[in-house]
Amino acid sequence: MILYKKIFIPLDNSKYSDFCEDIAISIAKKSNSELVGGHVYAASLHHKRFKEMEVGLPEKYKEESELKKQREYHNSLIGRGLRMISDSYLDSLERKSKEQSIPFKRNIKEGKNYIELVKDINNNDYDLVIIGVRGLGEVEGNAIGSVCERVVRRINTDVLIVKNKRPLSGRVIVTVDGSEQSFRAVEMASDLAVKNNLELEAVSVYDPHYHRVAFNGIAKILSGEMGEVFKSDEQEKLHEDVIDKGLEKIYQGHLESALNKVIKSGLQLKTTLLEGKPYDQILKYIEKVKPSLLVLGRTGIHAIDGLDLGSATENILRNANCNVLITKSRQKVETNPFYQDEEIVKREIMKEQAEEQAITTETVSWTEDANTLISKVPAFVRPMVVGEVENYARTKGSREITREIVEEVKSKWADSMNYS
Repeated sequence: MILYKKIFIPLDNSKYSDFCEDIAISIAKKSNSELVGGHVYAASLHHKRFKEMEVGLPEKYKEESELKKQREYHNSLIGRGLRMISDSYLDSLERKSKEQSIPFKRNIKEGKNYIELVKDINNNDYDLVIIGVRGLGEVEGNAIGSVCERVVRRINTDVLIVKNKRPLSGRVIVTVDGSEQSFRAVEMASDLAVKNNLELEAVSVYDPHYHRVAFNGIAKILSGEMGEVFKSDEQEKLHEDVIDKGLEKIYQGHLESALNKVIKSGLQLKTTLLEGKPYDQILKYIEKVKPSLLVLGRTGIHAIDGLDLGSATENILRNANCNVLITKSRQKVETNPFYQDEEIVKREIMKEQAEEQAITTETVSWTEDANTLISKVPAFVRPMVVGEVENYARTKGSREITREIVEEVKSKWADSMNYS
């Protein structure tokens, strides 16, 4: 299971801080967690402002000795005052923690808010960060506060962005796109569902529309023989088979994988497959079903190294009308909660290593006939088809791809999707 042993909650006395406190207490009670309340105050900013305003002081205070005395007095007063205010921000969570016998610690820093928060989170062993989507300085119309967004982008810890006071109840939705992070999100969501008696639903979205637009655009600008090839009934059927129904089959497979994982934890899982732009369809769907929580990966299936947030996650984070839980990077298989038995763990590790080695070390060659056949596939989808054919050849133990193998893959796809 996902273990949230230490949870960090940045607080600033805003209404979102209050929401965060209640959710933190709820999760900590079910997970036997320790809570750490934090706040960052900016005494140095006030020191700087005081020095900038010294030119406006009465003459009797402008003597260097007097200025030095006033600076020390001001710095001491401001520093102590801000520290006391910061302490008071944490009093409420400490009181609630004591009432529930939950271990609690204070963590107060001085400096620039998001910088100190990021530094502290990245240097500590927090399992979960719970942060309000906006703070005391919120501006009406802003979807997300600057501190929240900067923190979320710069940490690699599970992070729950709190947007409302609704407790964990009813339904939790997890998005699945086939990426490792999305399957870890399934683990997170299922663990929360078990502990909080929630309904669990997995949602996957495939998007053939971009490929249709691109295909039609290419067909329009090509002329002569190539134009006829792209506009042919054969190419249109190939496009529909490979892209539309192929993507649908792939994403349905992702949902089935999620279902298999959840079944091992004893949960019931509802699965929903949608078609369209992923973030748009997810936002529309959660507006319709109104879950208390949405769980998703930090990045998706098409992520590149170094990406802080995927585009779908970014759009959902800004516009979702429910609380959002974003995963950190993928766990290693040996810590996967769905693999409890040691022998199963060993087999899974060996299987994963063998598959990885096969993918990275085995090369396959293509015959001239196979190359001719695959060249008829539109260029913008050809890599996906090539990958499917090569994976199929490897599973058969073949290192040479012939026209017959390409035809077998075509037939396999057609049979699985009931093509004539």
